[in-house]
Amino acid sequence: MSARSASDPVAALPYSIGTELAAALRDALELGVPRVFFDAATWAQTSLVFRNAKPTALLRAIDAMHAHVEAYVPIRQAAKARAVLAATHGELAVVRLADASSIDESSESGAIARRFLDELLDGNEERAARELLLAVANGTKITDVYETVITPVLHEVGRLWQRNEISVSREHAITASVERVMSQLMDLTLARAHRDLSVATASLGSAQHQVGARMVADAFSLCGWHATYLGASVPIEDLLGYVDDVSVDVLALSATLPRDVVPIRDAIRAMNERAVAPIVIVGGRAFSAHPTLWKTVGADGCASTPLMAVALANELVTHCDV
Repeated sequence: MSARSASDPVAALPYSIGTELAAALRDALELGVPRVFFDAATWAQTSLVFRNAKPTALLRAIDAMHAHVEAYVPIRQAAKARAVLAATHGELAVVRLADASSIDESSESGAIARRFLDELLDGNEERAARELLLAVANGTKITDVYETVITPVLHEVGRLWQRNEISVSREHAITASVERVMSQLMDLTLARAHRDLSVATASLGSAQHQVGARMVADAFSLCGWHATYLGASVPIEDLLGYVDDVSVDVLALSATLPRDVVPIRDAIRAMNERAVAPIVIVGGRAFSAHPTLWKTVGADGCASTPLMAVALANELVTHCDV
């Protein structure tokens, strides 16, 4: 531990949690949603408890941010920042562990999700894939597999890291396996005639949570759209260039963490300055956690699942054609 870490309660927090908290404070003020910081702090609290850190370590860090708020936000935002920090400190005085499993094993899809995850945790990607391939062979739609099996599994993987039960490397390996299994599922689909509608999906900013955007692209493709998956960490300038060069009817942007919402807002603002801009739909856990956030960033709509994104896009495109 460096001398700075020893004397700075924020820097002393492990796993870059201090950096994440500082970013969450800026995002909360930038977006005008104080709850963004509270959610980040409760996430950090659970992570620290499962790493044998004392709960008071987080409170000391928040106190330090409050005392030296100018080091974290512009002076003009200092008063609002202190209010957010004080409110969060008060709520975190009682430890709240976000520890409920994301998988409901009492349902058929939940049981499949549990077996799928267990195989992935054991490193058996082929056997894990077999679970989902069998479900599709028995009549389950791929989009339903995405929504009721893969999505809760990915949430559970994040929870296991938070509980210190798996490493970052294991989390990344499982995510890569999930994407390969998704490719196998899509290979089962028959080619179908496409409608004269196109969509591009992506995650912006520092996001490495790309699976959601890929699921959305797959759902649009399965429903007859021309779908292009642009991937994760797409720079705003590149996204704007793509929209200028390749005409798309809809742009679907995903954000798992609040820190990845601000780039989406900035991209929407830039596109609105153009004479012609695509319809923008947003989704992902960051928007699900804050139901009005999509309006704050200026999106045309928000969807909580890939199929809902397709349904919303169909509605918005039809409305624009009237």
